[in-house]
Amino acid sequence: MIIRSLLGENLLKYRYLRLDELPERGVIAVSGDNESGKSAIGEIICFALFGRTYSLAADDLRKLVRWGASQGRVVLKFSVKDQELVVIRQLERGGEQSARLLAHNNQSQEPVVRGVEAVNAHMEQMLGYDFDEYIDTFYLAQREITTPQAHSPSVKVMAGIAPFERCAAELHEEIERDNASVRLLERQIAEVEGGLALLNPARFRLGDMEQELKHKREQEQRRAVRARALEEAVDGYCNACGGVRSHAFRRGLAGFLQAVIFLFLLAALGLWTFLLFRPQLGSLPTVREHLEGQLAAAGLPLEQTLLYAIFALAGSLLLIWFWTFALSMGMRRRRARARQLDEELRLVDGLEPVQARFDSQTSADALAAGDVPLEEPVLVDKPDSERRARLATRVLALEATPDEVRAAARHEISWIERSCESLAAQRETLAQTLSSARRDRDRGQQLQAKNEELVKELEDCWTRIATGRLARELLQGAVRQMANGFNEHLRNLVSRNLPRFTDGRYEYLQVGDDLQVRVYSNEKRSFLDLEEISSGTQRQIMLALRLALAQEQMSRIARDRQFAFLDEPFAFFDDTRMRGALRLLPELSDFITQHWVVAQRFPRDEFLALEIPCGRHPDTLEVGMAKASRPQP
Repeated sequence: MIIRSLLGENLLKYRYLRLDELPERGVIAVSGDNESGKSAIGEIICFALFGRTYSLAADDLRKLVRWGASQGRVVLKFSVKDQELVVIRQLERGGEQSARLLAHNNQSQEPVVRGVEAVNAHMEQMLGYDFDEYIDTFYLAQREITTPQAHSPSVKVMAGIAPFERCAAELHEEIERDNASVRLLERQIAEVEGGLALLNPARFRLGDMEQELKHKREQEQRRAVRARALEEAVDGYCNACGGVRSHAFRRGLAGFLQAVIFLFLLAALGLWTFLLFRPQLGSLPTVREHLEGQLAAAGLPLEQTLLYAIFALAGSLLLIWFWTFALSMGMRRRRARARQLDEELRLVDGLEPVQARFDSQTSADALAAGDVPLEEPVLVDKPDSERRARLATRVLALEATPDEVRAAARHEISWIERSCESLAAQRETLAQTLSSARRDRDRGQQLQAKNEELVKELEDCWTRIATGRLARELLQGAVRQMANGFNEHLRNLVSRNLPRFTDGRYEYLQVGDDLQVRVYSNEKRSFLDLEEISSGTQRQIMLALRLALAQEQMSRIARDRQFAFLDEPFAFFDDTRMRGALRLLPELSDFITQHWVVAQRFPRDEFLALEIPCGRHPDTLEVGMAKASRPQP
């Protein structure tokens, strides 16, 4: 960002401060004697940007208001990323503060954001750095220029290690919490295991009993289905197989009539053919005379009468064929019923015998513990399989009578019903035993579930601890690597500018992990500690290092023009060093283009873009604007 103008009222020593038409590039020199208000300009700019200053704590900010005034106000116009904005802050004597951020070309003066916290957050987002980063890079307060602190939050942010260190700190806190959770879980697990020792859930065998209960219920259902299906098959067989003998007689009669009519049909057809086509053959004339004599009384011609007889016999033969087909279909239906009954008898034969596996007098505890052996199978009287097979053979041959079939079916159904009754009794006894066992085991199940949950939580805690420790080690390694890379990059930046600050006497730096600096002397051909060189040279080196940090900060955030405020950076510089530094500042970076430099006096050279003279006694200061525009106090 570049500062365009600054207006302050009743802040620090200034009753009225107005700096207008500030240059975008070059050195803005703020000169004057001690206590003339030079540093106050930097404090006011800092307050305008972040609502706080370097020299005053947050609860002492009311001291920023000029003595005797009830409130102070600052209006800072600046440009950032091709936008021109105005931030306005007002501070009451009691410490209350208000803030607004406006667009410069906004005629309605409607703020972009309003409120101290909202303006602060919006400013940090626009600028790309916060107050601490600004203090460590672009703002050099009136103090000794010392080596930047390697553990400074701003340096960590620039090096890219701040997020990693935050993650490492959070991981450490999580590991400590997990360790506390481990100790608590171990105590709880010991208590649960003590309860399990008194009530051992392993002696309950509910799974076997539940499976047996399900098996008996399925057996009972299958038997009920087979009983109904057998009754239906027996009724179908008896209904379909009634009159099997009369059916056989009708089949024989139909066959006999079919043969006789067919012979008569052949005889009539042959006689008609010979009389029509070979009337003089053999004794046919005599036969013809005899037949015509017989038909003379009826007045019917012989050929026509024979033709009618042929049609009548053919029709009779066709009707007998239909009758035979109907009898065959009836027999097919009877055989289908017989096969269905045979299938049901086979399914009934396949039913397994019922076994009384649990005694009704057995206690739930004994059953659950598995201390009661299975009894010998108690079989319900089942019909003989050979007898059932013989019946099935007779059924398939349609030789079994309905009475015989019904008698055998009653015996089968009676056996199924008795086995169902036995199964129902066993099922009821087993259900009661199972219910009792479940009640007895409930407490054990609860303790076991709680124990498993605690063990799972304990395993998760150990897993998280191991993962956290590994992640922390990896983060620490990454932090070391990134810090080394940052130091290397920073060293290269400083090494490019250092010879220009020191007239070529010093060219190379060593920057350690803690940002401690050693400089290479061309004369002594070795690296020297800062204590081994003059204080002026030390400040030149430290100034180069601080400007390198500022340049690194700009490379980290948006590539935009930026100002830097240097308060008394040349306190121990002689005129030669001061002139060289002032000439060099605008050339150091393409991004840091506006340099505010505070000093008691400056050389009168053409390379100063603007000089702001400050006096010890006046409480007003105006630069670049007609005094007539100043409002009355």
